[in-house]
Amino acid sequence: EVKGVFHCYSGSLEMAKELVKRGWYIGFTGVITFKNARKAVEVAEWLPLSRTLIETDCPYMAPEPFRGRRCDPSMVPQMAKKIAEIKGLAPEAVAQATFRNAVTLFRLDAAGV
Repeated sequence: EVKGVFHCYSGSLEMAKELVKRGWYIGFTGVITFKNARKAVEVAEWLPLSRTLIETDCPYMAPEPFRGRRCDPSMVPQMAKKIAEIKGLAPEAVAQATFRNAVTLFRLDAAGV
């Protein structure tokens, strides 16, 4: 099983299902907050939290209402909030899950982060 992240995912739901089946994580940027992000919203709605990541893609892909500005980690809560809205969850639940996923995928020391 390959483990990795499909960075700045913009593909179809069908492709996301195949990637998850193969062990991949799906990374969302600020694009998830854009009005025309139908595919990303569809994927986020289906995607298990256990395979969801949030990323800045700094300096690009800032979320609404920061679109057009330099993206940085301070904007990650906007993405967590949008994913939580899509999934009917609390933003804190999305933040905790995506943090755990990053720790697992990148083999980080969670105590040191």
